[in-house]
Formats: sequence, C-alpha cells, structure tokens
Amino acid sequence: MHRPHTPTLWALLAGNFVIGTGVLAPAGLINDLSLAFSVDAATVGTLIAYGGGALCIEAPLLAFLLNTLERRRLLVGALVLFALGHFCSALASDFRALLAIRLIMIPAVACFTPQAASALPLFIPPEQRASAITFIFLGWSLASAIGIPLVNLIGSLAGWKLAYGLLGAACALAAIAVFTTLPPGLQAHRLSVAAWRKVLTSGKIWAILSISCLAIAGQYIKYPYIVVDLKTRLATDPPTTAILLAVYGCASILGTMTATRAVGLLGVRATVSTFLGVILLGLLLWTSQTAPLSLTGAILFIWGMGTSPAIAAQQARLIEADPVAASASTSMNTSVVYLGQAAGTLLGGEMLVSGYTTLAGGMAISLLALALLTSVLLHCRLRL
Repeated sequence: MHRPHTPTLWALLAGNFVIGTGVLAPAGLINDLSLAFSVDAATVGTLIAYGGGALCIEAPLLAFLLNTLERRRLLVGALVLFALGHFCSALASDFRALLAIRLIMIPAVACFTPQAASALPLFIPPEQRASAITFIFLGWSLASAIGIPLVNLIGSLAGWKLAYGLLGAACALAAIAVFTTLPPGLQAHRLSVAAWRKVLTSGKIWAILSISCLAIAGQYIKYPYIVVDLKTRLATDPPTTAILLAVYGCASILGTMTATRAVGLLGVRATVSTFLGVILLGLLLWTSQTAPLSLTGAILFIWGMGTSPAIAAQQARLIEADPVAASASTSMNTSVVYLGQAAGTLLGGEMLVSGYTTLAGGMAISLLALALLTSVLLHCRLRL
C-alpha cells in the first residue's frame, strides 16, 4: 500500500472498530443489562437480533438512496449518528427505550462498513484492494479483541451506562479521524435501477451471499451468549471473562493479519474456504463438551481465528466478481450478514432459555458446514 493512503486506511479501521464494538456491545453487557432491566438473556439478545433484522433491509436500501452522496460526508455522518446513539443509550430508563434507540442508530452500521469497503477502489490501485479491504476489516477483529472485553469489564465493574458513554466518545473520535484523512470528493459508481436489478438477479452473486448468511447464522446461535455460557460452565469472574473474550478477539486479529497475506498467495476464494474451515473446527470444539479453563481459551482462540477473515474475504470476493457494482454487492453482503445475525441470535436465545443447548450446537455446526461446502463447490465448479 502506498504511504499516502496509510492514514486513511487506519482511520477506516478505527471506524470499523467502533462500529463493530457498538454492534456487539450487548453481547459483552448481556449479564449487566439483564440485571439492570430485569429481563432474560434472550430478551437482551433482541438488541442484536432486531438490529440485525433492520440492517438486513437498510443496508441495500441506504446504499441505493445514498449512492450519490460524497463518501466522506456519508462515512462521517454515520459515525456521528452512532456516537449520538450511544450517548442516548447511556440515558435510557428502561429496556424498551434502549431498544428504540438501538433501532434509530443502527442505520449507521448499514452505511459505514460496506461503503468504507466500496470506497477503497476509488483511490486504491487494483492490485492492493483485496489486502486493503482485509486491513480495514481488522477493526472488527480489534473490536472483538479489545472493544468487547473492555465493554464487558467496564459494565461489570463500573456500570453499563459508563460503557455506553465511552463508546459514544470513541465514535466521535473515529469520525474526526475519517474526516481529516479520507480524500474529499470521492463519488461511488452511479448505479441505476437496472444495475441494481442485475445484481439482485445474479445467481452467482446470490450464491456468494448465501455463504455469508449461513456462516454468520451458525456462529450467532452461540456467539452472543458466550458470556452466559462461560458463567454457566466455569463460573468465571469479570476479569477472567474479559480475558477469554480478549483471547477470542486477539485470535481474530491474528487471523485477519494472516488473511491479509494469504489472500495474495491463495486467492480470495481459497482464503474464504480456509477460514470457514477454521470456524467450523472452533464451533465443533466449543459445542462438544464442557472444557477446563485453559482448554476453553484454546477453543475460543481457534474459533476467533476464522471469524473476521472469512467475512472480510467475502467482501473482496464480491468486489472481485464485479468491481463496478461493488457498492451494491457489498451492501447486499452486509444485508445478508445481518439477516444471519438476526436469525442466529433469535434462535440461539430461544434455545438457551428453553434448555436446548445441545440442539443449538448441532444447528450451529450444520450451518457452518453448509457454508463451507457451498464455498468449495463455487470455487471448484464456477470459479467464484
């Protein structure tokens, strides 16, 4: 990557960090919010699930409606909205208010992550785009490694209100960074209704998108409730829980850094399949049986290694398939990712409170196996 682009890539990485932390924060605060509002874990999970359902619709819709908006204004505006949403969340007096605020602020996620990725082809040389995309997605890995453990620890020790307030401040700082580093005047490729129709009716694009949806749905049957599982299985205290969450997140960072290099050697498609296989192995180990503390950390490390790289490489896979339609296809990827997140979280929450944990594990593994199989078949038969 050329040096002039480095500050911009770091700023977009920071934006993905605060977006990722904000999206996943309810998972880190699940016990604190349950206690504060006298609701069960599945109800707290609706913060993720309903937000994911809204994002499924909003990601492609906002990409179409805001396609002509200058990229810096769009990305900075998204971060400002997310900052305001977190500040307001810290003042919520009941769970319904917290959920309403969540749904109002969630369009920021629909705008930022896919449009940050689709903005890169506007100023990054073609041979550097795949690695640039995986680099800025490192922000989501950092959210898992640093953001969520910190949110969990702050919520446990100082209260969930402070956690939301600090998230708001972090979003404001990221907005300033993007504003000061992103080149002005960037305009996405104009996509007509006909161009959107082409994307929406492309069997090849939908086949790629199905992989993202299946992979995320399988993981989110279990991921939002990791904190609950740790407390149930091992009775972990707040610092230990935060450390284990950090292990998962640090593995995600290592996986993303590995993918940034691997994508140049293996290609995008092989990279996706490789890291889907890593996720599947991690889930198999996580759901197999109760493990001691040291082994639990190792299992979370394996699972975390695959999560962010697989989805980042999926974005690169779509852009490689049709660079001109990148704004539309990456938004559709965000849409199906959050559809999978919503479906997986709702299903996992219901199974958790109903006591069907074994069945939940089996469904999670099945969906990941189907995602991996689809990826391999597309690669071998259609070269997608």
